[in-house]
Amino acid sequence: MILYLKNGGTISPDCSDYDKISFAEKYAVCGDVIQAIIAYIIMTDENPFSLSLERSEGRGTAEEFAKKDIEELRLKFFADHKEFASYKPIKTDLVGEDKRISKMIEKFTLELKKCKDSNSFFLQVKSFYKDNGVGSFGINKAFYMLDSGELVPVSHLRDATFEDIYGYASQKQLLMANTAAFARGEAANNVLLYGDSGTGKSTSVKAALNEFFADGIRMIQIQKHQFVHLSILTEQLKRRNYRFILYMDDLSFEDFEVEYKYLKAAIEGGLEEKPENVLIYATSNRRHLIKETFSEREGADDIHRNESIQEKISLSDRFGLSIFYPKPNQADYFDIVLHLAERTGLVFDKDMLIAEARKWAVKHGGFSGRVATQFIAQFKISNLV
Repeated sequence: MILYLKNGGTISPDCSDYDKISFAEKYAVCGDVIQAIIAYIIMTDENPFSLSLERSEGRGTAEEFAKKDIEELRLKFFADHKEFASYKPIKTDLVGEDKRISKMIEKFTLELKKCKDSNSFFLQVKSFYKDNGVGSFGINKAFYMLDSGELVPVSHLRDATFEDIYGYASQKQLLMANTAAFARGEAANNVLLYGDSGTGKSTSVKAALNEFFADGIRMIQIQKHQFVHLSILTEQLKRRNYRFILYMDDLSFEDFEVEYKYLKAAIEGGLEEKPENVLIYATSNRRHLIKETFSEREGADDIHRNESIQEKISLSDRFGLSIFYPKPNQADYFDIVLHLAERTGLVFDKDMLIAEARKWAVKHGGFSGRVATQFIAQFKISNLV
């Protein structure tokens, strides 16, 4: 085994290097757990052969080595797995990303079971890589980055759609068009979604990911203090055959924070150009991301006051597309409440619902889509009908 081994180790016939029970329960494996684990190993391993197929190559010496590796995996796959051959999980009603990945594992395992010989098994592996992608990026939609630089898949990603956001038609259309162009490999802009809290900015970004995941869009959430690692991250991503959106939620900087300089360089202005398969989507309550004070504008202590102000304003200008999400007025808020009530199947008296929604808004921060969503949830809980 050369290509499909982690750190030069071995895959034993019983997959003793995996916690079989935890794996089976995480993905609700019904049947042969070892077969499911081997299928998962093949699906997620990043090696010279699998990566070459991601780039639509898949020929050369690496393929010859891979055939030997995959043949060994095939023998382990069809071996007698004894007590783990007929597993029944405790929980079968998975949700979120675990459910979607579980279905991928189940489908691929069944396809491998149909293979009658070494060649058909090998061709099935190649077919999976070409159809679904390679490694963690192949099966996961979204990731968050640890301070070590490691990317961790998001297991419980909200299944948001653009239909979840009532109104804001032009804003959603702009974001969809930009993301669609990016997915097609065409020119697209970094995007700043700004406006009042609770207006649907973050939901719009998640909806864009879900809408275009099948087209190769992947998302990585980056925290402000991690911007120092942006250049290292983009260097890794540029070699992959996916389109990556670096997502920065609720982005803003106090006047004493300097992390924005790393972000400016990553967007535009560094020595190395940003990879064409990487975009930045950020949400913020501020149009200008860096806090300014009146004393700065007066420039009492700064000889080059205008230059200092322009340096801070220029960060927002580096987002080619800025999309404003205004706070809804009272009438819009009531429309959102009625829309959500109908969508969730509530039976209600319109006048009473609006009266209660008005009281809720007064106590919970005013009119917004988020406040409307929270009100409907509490309305159902409290049985106010």
